[in-house]
Amino acid sequence: MDDVRHARDVLEAVLAHLPDRARAELGRYVARWDAAYLRRTLPDPFALDRQWRADRWWRRRLADGEEGS
Repeated sequence: MDDVRHARDVLEAVLAHLPDRARAELGRYVARWDAAYLRRTLPDPFALDRQWRADRWWRRRLADGEEGS
């Protein structure tokens, strides 16, 4: 999968449906992945105008090539 934004969308949905303990455990991994994604991308100043899910912070990032992979 080249677009990690889609993968992050899926992770967000999964996190919302997990029991507390499992959510916390997966959430620790996701937090590390999020930090790496933030380091590898830049803010998209036009995201609110063009993204269908601009409410999710990872949809408001610009990346080169394979979305920050």
